[in-house]
Amino acid sequence: MIPVRLARGRFTGVALLSVTASAARAAGAGDSASESALLVTGILTIFLIAVALLALMLPSDDLTGIGAALLRFRRFFVTGQTRTADTLEHSYDGIQELDNRIPPWFTTLFAATVVFAGIYMFDYHVFSASPLSAEEYKEEIALADLHRRIILATEGSIDESQLVALTDPAAIQRGGEEYGKYCVSCHGNKGQGLVGPNLTDDYWIHGGGVRNVYATIKQGVPAKGMISWQLVFTPKQIQELASYVLTLRGTNPPGAKKAEGVPYAETPAAVDSATARQ
Repeated sequence: MIPVRLARGRFTGVALLSVTASAARAAGAGDSASESALLVTGILTIFLIAVALLALMLPSDDLTGIGAALLRFRRFFVTGQTRTADTLEHSYDGIQELDNRIPPWFTTLFAATVVFAGIYMFDYHVFSASPLSAEEYKEEIALADLHRRIILATEGSIDESQLVALTDPAAIQRGGEEYGKYCVSCHGNKGQGLVGPNLTDDYWIHGGGVRNVYATIKQGVPAKGMISWQLVFTPKQIQELASYVLTLRGTNPPGAKKAEGVPYAETPAAVDSATARQ
């Protein structure tokens, strides 16, 4: 019996170490979901420690009795008192009809769903203790707006009258990432134009150059279905996005949309016009 107990002890130790490691990982997350997971993991850890101590301290005869009791409970819960179905007084073409009992686990699960439905109804609809999906959405929108305001306050404002196109590769890359998320549906993945105009030629509907492009992104073109992006992007992000758009000029992607607007040349008058528009 001693080798068996030692093996059982080693296995229990490995299991406890695994559970403890899971608890540590849950504790490192730091949010409410992780706190709940940590609480559940802690309870399971205490339960496993208690079971392990009980298994190590009880004599073999007691363990055998506990095992037999658990086996009887399993048979009752999973299959019922007996595996033999009752025979009914019906026979069809030599086939005897049997009255198979619904498994107790199924009945218990059904009862649990009824209880859960009652708790859910009182929690969400009667007492309004927990927010519904619409309320959660409003809370998320408010948090996102607060987060945007914090970013704006942290990054500061941009002097749009002195705006220049960025050339830093990291800034251009960030602008390209934002373009890939928000602009490809209208302007194409290479700026070739779809619903929106082609961004790779020398023709511009609302003026080219970084200041005009910045103003167009910031204010949008509601008449053409382009929203104002100043509620989505910070001024720095708009500058990065405008700088990326200017890098598309002259790339001549296949299937480009025909030119729209008028040719644009970066002249002092054009710059002054863009500044006045902003």
